[in-house]
Amino acid sequence: MRLIPLLLLLPLSLCAKQLSFVRSGDEVSVRWEQGQEAQALTYRLERGTLPPLLIFSPERLRRDTLQTLLQQGKEQFPGVRFRLGPGGELALQARTQQAVDAAMAWLATTRPKVEDEWLLARYFQRFTDPAGGEAVKQDHVRIALESRAELAPLAEQFKEEGGSEEEARRKSTAAVLAFVQAIPYAPLDNSGIRGGRGFLAPRQVLLQNRGDCDSKVTLMAALLGQIYPNLKQLMIFTPDHALLGVELAASGEEQTLEWAGTRYLLMEPTGPAELPLGALARPSQVMVESGQFRAQPVQATETNSTATW
Repeated sequence: MRLIPLLLLLPLSLCAKQLSFVRSGDEVSVRWEQGQEAQALTYRLERGTLPPLLIFSPERLRRDTLQTLLQQGKEQFPGVRFRLGPGGELALQARTQQAVDAAMAWLATTRPKVEDEWLLARYFQRFTDPAGGEAVKQDHVRIALESRAELAPLAEQFKEEGGSEEEARRKSTAAVLAFVQAIPYAPLDNSGIRGGRGFLAPRQVLLQNRGDCDSKVTLMAALLGQIYPNLKQLMIFTPDHALLGVELAASGEEQTLEWAGTRYLLMEPTGPAELPLGALARPSQVMVESGQFRAQPVQATETNSTATW
């Protein structure tokens, strides 16, 4: 990772402004400002495929995992008695210590797999936060990837023309950025914990007309991914914020980040500050420059749920 030291300090007095929002069922009409110009569009989303997203509960993960292990253990080791002990953990009994040891070894290797399957099925993933702590967060990349198709009626309206493909992509990205920034901001619940508290999937952000930083970054990544499937994107998570990087050429003093051999133009989808492409709020600049972040490419992986941090 190498940060390109191109800083752009802008006053934060300009705010992205949504002029009107009208929803009738799944049809939405919205007006907002991009710069000094009013923009308007109407759209109806395609049918969604994402299941309802949950708030992460360590206790539910533990309980469901133990129930699965209890059931599988009885099938795998008919000579071993599996039961829930007083402390809520599995207790094993058998005629021989050898049988107990074999079942315990099976539990040690199977439990992490069962937990990972539980997380995957509910659109969560393990991650290491910027402070080095192990945690669980929503699988933002997977949610963005799987939301693309249903956003097509909206995304196609942001596709701009240009003298070159690069110019067209830049204009389209700027249009999406202004639209997402203008959506009213709703902060993360519970001091920024990334376990689903406060997070809304792209469809929910659009229909409820609100979103926190993680939700808005995921929405923008999904919209851009639908418009330009081959455009590289990078989600950037600081301790209490989220940014987006897009593989576009920087102009002037726009801020970029080089990650895994690709240089990304950085942007702030969250709002309410109306920051253009390549401009970050000062707190975001400090976090990125000091390396207090984790980055995740917006791309499918073997499980569509893992990434290198």
